[in-house]
Amino acid sequence: MLPHRQPLLRGLAVASMATCAAVTVFAQETAPRPLSESERIAHVLNRFSLGPTPELVNEVRRKGITKWLDDQIEGRAGGDTDLTSRLRQLESIWLTNREVVDRYAKRPQPDETQKERRERQRLRNVPRAELLESVLLLAIEDRNQVRQVAADIFRNHFCVSVDKGRVRYFATEYEREVIRRGVFGTFGEMLSASAHHPAMLVYLDNVVSRRAPTKAELKKIEMRTRARTDSKELGEEASDIAAQRGLNENYARELLELHTLGVDNYYTQRDVEHVARALTGWTVENDRTKPLTFRFRPEIHSNGDKRLLRSSIKENQKDPHAEGERVLALLEAHPGTARFLAWKLCKHLVTDDPSDELVARIAKVFEKSDGDLPTVYRAIVRDPEFFERRHYKAKFKRPFEFAVSALRVTGADVKHTRGIQRALTSMNEALYACKDPTGYYDQAEAWRDAGAMAVRWKFAMDLSRGRVPGVTLPRELYAGLSEETPELWKDQLLFRLLPDAPEPRTSRVLDRMVGAYLAKKPKPKVQELAPYIVGSILGSPEFQKQ
Repeated sequence: MLPHRQPLLRGLAVASMATCAAVTVFAQETAPRPLSESERIAHVLNRFSLGPTPELVNEVRRKGITKWLDDQIEGRAGGDTDLTSRLRQLESIWLTNREVVDRYAKRPQPDETQKERRERQRLRNVPRAELLESVLLLAIEDRNQVRQVAADIFRNHFCVSVDKGRVRYFATEYEREVIRRGVFGTFGEMLSASAHHPAMLVYLDNVVSRRAPTKAELKKIEMRTRARTDSKELGEEASDIAAQRGLNENYARELLELHTLGVDNYYTQRDVEHVARALTGWTVENDRTKPLTFRFRPEIHSNGDKRLLRSSIKENQKDPHAEGERVLALLEAHPGTARFLAWKLCKHLVTDDPSDELVARIAKVFEKSDGDLPTVYRAIVRDPEFFERRHYKAKFKRPFEFAVSALRVTGADVKHTRGIQRALTSMNEALYACKDPTGYYDQAEAWRDAGAMAVRWKFAMDLSRGRVPGVTLPRELYAGLSEETPELWKDQLLFRLLPDAPEPRTSRVLDRMVGAYLAKKPKPKVQELAPYIVGSILGSPEFQKQ
């Protein structure tokens, strides 16, 4: 046990809270000198990677920022055979919805044994477990870090949760075909892909949204129910009416509020109702012999004209499905969508409170490029405001960003991610399990409190001491630490993990921690003291900032 470790760690935690709470003030008080080349590289990698590593810093320095970003976006980042091999072992992540359901969603049998029941439950959990494993492995190890950052952004933007019904089986294909495939395309393509995907249709209940049933239909289902009281299956029409007796506005509301225009921007409650009507019949294929994909059912579609944002959507009796497509087209092209997406991307990639001028410039690029996301990413980096010193290290890492960046910078060997997943759950950011369709917030105030910092400190110390299941730190992290000069270890490890000089208060706390140890044991072994130093650095104020 390190002497006086608990008081010193509490002191460092207080320093972390005080410094992080003053990130914006600190940025404003700093003299507005231009960022150095090293700072520019660090800034780009803090925004467009999930954690810089020495190798990545050297790559960007060698190529230049523009060339590195272009290589990432255009697929020239290079592959990793070890990562590819590991992902291939996760069989479910390559399957379609139908294949996932057929293989893993086994129905209970009347005469199943306890062993068979346990196996059925185990299979049921495989798709979720392998999905989360793949997301973390890619975040930590993928060389295309821009893709992983963009996937992280849009995974929250088009949020679904595996805790909602059949989404646990549909999220695998959703992550692969909607999120990761979409981040280097256009926003309109990703919007359409999400709107048609079973994961979204189930998560936000559009799968049960329908026109109000007629009196004849209600009477029919009542008679059929009485005649078949011994049956658990009433058929598709009966189950629809039993589950939902009219419109469900959940998806329509979130489509306007979260996916396109933003909260209370441009639209009214009447617009929400009309969008919900236009999207009735957008559901999921229910025939077990067919692919488990989007299906339009005209018989439950709401008839009549609809209106959205002062535009008329005429009833299309020949192709009623086209009414919903018209909704998506109107939203995709609306200036409000350009501004909302520009604001959201600038908030994630620049600062928590982007200026109106920056948002307006990026929104203009969004509109002119028809929502081409790579063009927007490049425009953000090229904008003169991006490299202003007030934005340098002005953001606070979310738990996912914190954990992944710690694993990346230490070169952690990740055998499996179950321990990391448990840590993320304890930090209130479990993957694909956000309780609200908003997705996880990415601004500082959502995560910067004393309780959250304590859990981060625990993860940092557990990681450095080898107590995160499935994860070990390499010996190379401590290479060059001479047991003859332990007083130099702090500075050597700071340089490896955090090249920028720490705040004086943080440095003093680290010095006191090391000094207290050396006073008791002047000749420590590397494996005795160095892990505590590493954990303290990972939990420091500077490591929490981006």
